[in-house]
Amino acid sequence: MQTLWLARHANRQDFADSDWAATADWPDDPGLSPDGVEQARQLGRRVDALDVDRIVASPYLRTVQTAHHVATTTGHGVLLEPGLGEWLNDDWFDDVPNTRAPTALADRFGSVLPSSAPPCRTPAYPESRHRALARLGATGTCLADRYAGETLLLVGHGITVQGVLHGLVGSDVPDPGCPLASLTKVARRNGDWTVSLRNDTSHLENGTRAPDRLA
Repeated sequence: MQTLWLARHANRQDFADSDWAATADWPDDPGLSPDGVEQARQLGRRVDALDVDRIVASPYLRTVQTAHHVATTTGHGVLLEPGLGEWLNDDWFDDVPNTRAPTALADRFGSVLPSSAPPCRTPAYPESRHRALARLGATGTCLADRYAGETLLLVGHGITVQGVLHGLVGSDVPDPGCPLASLTKVARRNGDWTVSLRNDTSHLENGTRAPDRLA
């Protein structure tokens, strides 16, 4: 049996401040808002009780920050995996998003670890939704096989959760959306993956839950 926990990042700075991107140095790569930092800390306290062996995150700032706050509580390091990254939707991005380099993220966040393993997948701009889901599904399968027998926490985006479930459970898995800082649990038993918890936000205190939004 193997268990994967899937978390969406906490609230984004540009979700909390609609004017933020107009003057930002990294408009394609927002970090967490102040309430998002608190959501990430609450998520960390929840994950601390889950016996997770390894944390793997999308390399965007908001996902790395979320994973870092979780890791600060749990004592884990954080591995970065580009295949868990955002959907490269040409309605959202004019070109490949300008994001921080892994070395810069490691310098900023002490929990970020160097990786000796090659990326499971590398996104290619532009991506249709179908291609993004296929890439995320292949990444989830790759990570599950690479770390077979371990309980993983994968920290990504709203589409990351759906895409990994596509790859592990099947393309007919329902898509009810994905709340910020939520947890989904999928487990493999006798070779078959099943979803046993979806979009759980019970760890978030009243006042820190945010409406579901894309990305």
